[in-house]
Amino acid sequence: MSKNTFPVSGGAMPAATLTIRNLIDEETGDVKLWVLKGLARREAMRTWGEITPRSLRASVRVVADTIPEMQCAWRQRHGLPIAMTFVTSYGTARDGVRRSAF
Repeated sequence: MSKNTFPVSGGAMPAATLTIRNLIDEETGDVKLWVLKGLARREAMRTWGEITPRSLRASVRVVADTIPEMQCAWRQRHGLPIAMTFVTSYGTARDGVRRSAF
């Protein structure tokens, strides 16, 4: 009997696999959802001492806060552009709308 540690087999996950550094797939730049779920369960047990839907949602928020920064760093490492948003100072001009005096 071999001991594989793939997440689909239901076996134990090695500690080196469930790290924040493994959250982004280095080849594609996508989020590894099974790592996110494992980190969220670990955080829920560490913080609240139980795995409930509420603790899982809160721990996913804690872990997922770093995802945009990590994806941005991945895009920079691979020479891809980073999505930027341009916000204008004024909206479209319409009659009857007051503007500030700035």
